[in-house]
Amino acid sequence: MFFLVINSVVFSQTSIDITAKPIGGIENFEFVLQSQLIYPESLLKKNINADVVIYFEVLKDGKVCDIEFKEDYENEFKQEAKRLLRYIIFQPASIGNVHVDSKTFLVFKFNTNTYKKYCKQRGFIIHKEMNLFDTSFVVYDRADVSPEYYKGEEALGEYILANLEYPDLAVRQNLQGTVLLSFIVEPNGTISNIVVEKEFNHLCTNEAIKVLKNTKWKAGKKDEKLIRYKTKYPIIFNLNNVNKDNATSEQR
Repeated sequence: MFFLVINSVVFSQTSIDITAKPIGGIENFEFVLQSQLIYPESLLKKNINADVVIYFEVLKDGKVCDIEFKEDYENEFKQEAKRLLRYIIFQPASIGNVHVDSKTFLVFKFNTNTYKKYCKQRGFIIHKEMNLFDTSFVVYDRADVSPEYYKGEEALGEYILANLEYPDLAVRQNLQGTVLLSFIVEPNGTISNIVVEKEFNHLCTNEAIKVLKNTKWKAGKKDEKLIRYKTKYPIIFNLNNVNKDNATSEQR
């Protein structure tokens, strides 16, 4: 596995009930990293690999602060690790039903061979327009130009129709309903930080996430910059119309 995530929480001497973790879980976190990493060119050419441990605090409002490295790494690795960390949205730790500040760390496993494989898999993910990226990492819900599926909204429905597989167990149990997902469309057209807003069956939820996370998008724009934009998309599983797409976009 390219990236290994390790969480270790410290909060005074009080026991944490739920530790801080990336929104969408480890799989979504890894997907963000695989789609956003830009391996430092000088280190890539020299075939330099490293396991970079980055320590930080997740505040009770989910913000990250006090970033530090306790070991000596190539400066390019440290800068890239800090940049990647900004793409991740965290669910804060909690004691009971109260969110609290907590300390944690992540391990980024930089590997040149695996990175080259991911570059081939990315396909549409291009970083040549990075000069147009909004570097504030602010997540917007309004923009001058909202993001859209790269072939248009109608084509998104067709893509889901062609790729969504109704879980056999859900069919046998006569289960149907809507899976509503929120997510961020990143400046490079990938999506990240998928959150399940509504579900009716975990198998259908997993299938909806699997299909949606592989979609390609045109990023939103604000002040002529490509931005991070949060939107929602519902996918309906309907037993009366299994082979037809019933998803309708709720993008703003």
